[in-house]
Amino acid sequence: MEMVAWLQSLSESIDFYLVALLTASIIASTIDFSFGWINARFNSNVKFESGIALYGIIKKMMYFVVLVFFMAIALLIVPEKIAVPALVTLFIGYLVSEINSILSHLELTEDGKKGELFRTFISRLLNEKGDKNG
Repeated sequence: MEMVAWLQSLSESIDFYLVALLTASIIASTIDFSFGWINARFNSNVKFESGIALYGIIKKMMYFVVLVFFMAIALLIVPEKIAVPALVTLFIGYLVSEINSILSHLELTEDGKKGELFRTFISRLLNEKGDKNG
């Protein structure tokens, strides 16, 4: 029973939802970067440059630091009735942006990425393995 009470107490606080949105954002960001890195690293049609990969990691880290920074500033300075909806909007907006980027790797949306798409690369890779086995 204590576990149920503890889980219910989590959902009573807006902090839980903010942390959940941040966690979802960092997971989506990691998936997005991984798709891009795998595509660039193992795809012969895309030139892998470690500087661009490093820039991608740094950019994702900067986005996350900015999200956390704005959360701290908003909760310390801005009235809660304004800060919480603004933070939720910011976090959801960033999460939707990351999801769109992941979907573009899978060729389900377009966001101006250069190079061969991840889905095309994986299909080509699987077809090559099938040809060797068959």
